[in-house]
Amino acid sequence: MQTYIDPTGQERPDRRQNPRLRTIYSEVRDKLDHFFHSKKEWAGSSIDYLALRLVHEAYPDLSSDEVRILVAAIERSLGAENPTWGKVGH
Repeated sequence: MQTYIDPTGQERPDRRQNPRLRTIYSEVRDKLDHFFHSKKEWAGSSIDYLALRLVHEAYPDLSSDEVRILVAAIERSLGAENPTWGKVGH
């Protein structure tokens, strides 16, 4: 089982179960970064919808669940890095 070092310096077991998603996470985040740093919608479509579609088209071998997991993880990490991200007026 793989482990990671948490923010307190303690070694913890890795909870992630899909190594393929971990492998492509950074690449997908780079592709989606401009979506999530723009307005709340593009041409009337929600950012979430566009992000899901972009990932699905770029990685057709991923299941719908894997695409949703990956996009949700990227959204969470962006929110953790910038607490005002996604709030009205920011």
